[in-house]
Amino acid sequence: MWDFFATDVGKVALGGFIATTGSLIVFGLGWLKEWLLSGKKQKIEAQHLGIRLVLVLDKLVADCYNAVNDPLVIDEQGYTHSRVPNPEFALPEGGDYRALTTQLMYDIMSMPNRLNAIKEGMDSVGEHSSPPDYEEYYRYRDENLSKLGLRAIGQIESLCTKYKIPPPERPSFYDPKEGLLARLERIEEIDRMRFQAHAAVKVLVPT
Repeated sequence: MWDFFATDVGKVALGGFIATTGSLIVFGLGWLKEWLLSGKKQKIEAQHLGIRLVLVLDKLVADCYNAVNDPLVIDEQGYTHSRVPNPEFALPEGGDYRALTTQLMYDIMSMPNRLNAIKEGMDSVGEHSSPPDYEEYYRYRDENLSKLGLRAIGQIESLCTKYKIPPPERPSFYDPKEGLLARLERIEEIDRMRFQAHAAVKVLVPT
């Protein structure tokens, strides 16, 4: 074989082989560089989207927490009114949400619809809620906004873990997760007490 490469034809073939191999190596290195840069760029963009999502989700958590802890006011006629407005929420524009995992992408992108559904439910319950305290309305509001806030907290935790984002800084006296969980527990406790009281009345009063 080496005798062949010693000939003029062999030398030409060897030169062509070396030139072709060199071109392929250069092309391969260039493609690898572009691939690495593209992957790094996508990672940076995904992390940037994650940071923006954490910020807007944390705002939603705060709005849910404030609404659940609304210091209701009673007017001169004895009717109860809200002092804290219901939350608003919109996803950041311009990000590629496909960078997220499928489940996380669905959970986050469905949040505006979830909030709108809660508001529609509040309107419906409010129409049939008993004045002057509108207890059914505020119970529905507290329960569902607590659940939405806890869902947003779970999404924040997932984003911070996936993209190595520092968790939101909060004052020591402000723990929305604990507060929202406590609100749900209180609602369950009130419902349980009412059920027990209703059952006791049915036993005492013959049908």
